[in-house]
Amino acid sequence: MFKPWNPSLPLACLLALLIVVFPVRAAAWDATGHRLSAYVAWEFMSEAARSNTLTILRQHPRFDQDFLAAMPEGLRQADTPAQERWLFGQAAIWPDTARGFTGADQMRYNHPEWHWIDGAWLRDEAVRQGNLYVDTPALPPIQGAPAHTIRRRAQAENIVTAIDWLRFELQNSSDNADKAVALSWLAHLIGDIHQPLHTGALVSARLYADGDRGGNAIQVRGGNLHSVWDRALREQRLERTMPLLLDIAREFSSDSRNMEFAHTRWLQESRDLLLGGVYPDAVISDVLRSENTGNQPGTINLGQAYEEQMRAIAAQRIAEAGVRLAQAMELL
Repeated sequence: MFKPWNPSLPLACLLALLIVVFPVRAAAWDATGHRLSAYVAWEFMSEAARSNTLTILRQHPRFDQDFLAAMPEGLRQADTPAQERWLFGQAAIWPDTARGFTGADQMRYNHPEWHWIDGAWLRDEAVRQGNLYVDTPALPPIQGAPAHTIRRRAQAENIVTAIDWLRFELQNSSDNADKAVALSWLAHLIGDIHQPLHTGALVSARLYADGDRGGNAIQVRGGNLHSVWDRALREQRLERTMPLLLDIAREFSSDSRNMEFAHTRWLQESRDLLLGGVYPDAVISDVLRSENTGNQPGTINLGQAYEEQMRAIAAQRIAEAGVRLAQAMELL
C-alpha cells in the first residue's frame, strides 16, 4: 500500500547523504533531478515496495559496473538503507548513462526516442498538442496507438508508448534482467514526462518548420532553453531543496486522483505548462523577427522573474514525479 510521507523520517540523514553524493551546486532535471525524484519516491514507498524494487534491480545485467562500482566511496561505509536508496536513485539516472555505451550495449539499452514525444501526438487524456505554433498553422494531430496494443519493444516510439511497453514488460516478463532494465527506464521516464520541454516544441513557418527540438535550438543566456530548464534548480542549495520537495509531495499526495497511474494526463500537464509560458515573449518575438528578416535569432536573457517561476515549476514537477514514481513501484 502507498505510504504517505511521515514528517518524522530522518530528513537530516537524507540531506547528509545527498550532499555527499552531489556537489552543493548541481544540475536539476538531469542526473540530480532524476535522483531527487527517486529520493522523494523512496520516502513515500512502503517497505514491501522498497524490498521488491531492490530485488528486481539486483538482477540488472550491468548491476556490478553501473551500480555497485559507481557508488560513491563515502556511501560504501553508510548503512544498508542509505545504500539501497542510492541504488534506486541510480536506477532513475541509468538510462542517461546508457547514452554513453558503445557497441551491442548501446544498441540494446540506449533508446534516444524514448525520452520525448512529438508535440502533435495525442491519446487518451493528452487531448491538446504540445507544440507552440508561431505564425504558422498547426500540424495535423498524430493519433497514438492504444496502450493495450503496445506489446513489443519495437512499438515503443516515444515517451508514452515506451512507458506502455515498460509496464507491460514488468508485469509479464519472466526474465529478471529485462525487468531490471525496464524498471530503470520506467523510473527515468516518469521524471522525463514531467519536464515540459520533453513534451512539445516551438514550430514556425521556416526557421523551425520541424520544431526546435524542445527548446534545444533556442539560445538563451547560460545555454539553450532546454538545458536551462533541465538544470532549473542548480542554484538552490540541497538543504533547502529537499525539504521543499517533500512538502510539495506531501500536499500533492493528499489528493487521491494524483495517485492514479495516468501518464497521458501527466503528459497533458506538462504540455499545458509549455504552452502557458515556458517560451517567454522575448523568444516568440525574436522568432517572429527572424522569420520576417531571415536573420538567425539572437541570445535571449530570460530575466529574474522568469527564472524564479521556472525554478518553482521545476520543484513542483520533480516532487510530483516522485510521488507518482512511488505509486508506480507499489504497483509492480
